[in-house]
Amino acid sequence: MDDPHAPQIDSVFARPPRGRRSQPALSRERIVTATIALLDREGTRALTMRKVAAELGVHATSLYWHVERREDLVDLAVDEILAGAAADLPGPDVTWDVAVKRTAHRFYAALTAHAWAAEFAGSRPLIGPNAVALSRRIITALHDHGGTEQQQAVAIRAMSHQLVGAAITTVAMRTTRATAPETHDNARTTAVSEPDALAVENTYFDQVLDLVIAGIRAQRDG
Repeated sequence: MDDPHAPQIDSVFARPPRGRRSQPALSRERIVTATIALLDREGTRALTMRKVAAELGVHATSLYWHVERREDLVDLAVDEILAGAAADLPGPDVTWDVAVKRTAHRFYAALTAHAWAAEFAGSRPLIGPNAVALSRRIITALHDHGGTEQQQAVAIRAMSHQLVGAAITTVAMRTTRATAPETHDNARTTAVSEPDALAVENTYFDQVLDLVIAGIRAQRDG
């Protein structure tokens, strides 16, 4: 949820898609689909222009007509998996706190559905159209709640940190549990006395959102 007034950066989303040029017909949409398939199957380290080209059965140079670099593939893939979450946002009839919680939950669920998406979300700006739609819904709801400009800025940052941080932690622990169960069990024991209450796995994501929302409400009222 970056400041919309911040200086513009070079991004794939600022460059209009180019028309089809090669055979078999290649498009940005096909490239994104292949990128997601590769990431789901092999993870973030496997993502290269060459491997995506192989996934599509074309030469790597064909991709450069549609995307300029690996980071473009990352940004397009992450925003694509957010499409479903952004397609059904809370309407203006719901209260600000319900709008924030529902939108944040959809955002979080989409990121954690693909481990690579949460990982990239922690290292790349989320400025694609779907990410922006989700972020703007949260920001609009927080503005509706009122408060000073500084209070609203702090609230936006708190929600952003909770959402992305929780997603990163969740997929990290999930991956550790799947690939190194002993390490995972040790982490559970170290984190809390009762493993079933392991907060670092974000078992209590909704409850943490409630706590953040309560703090935002108390800040304004105070």
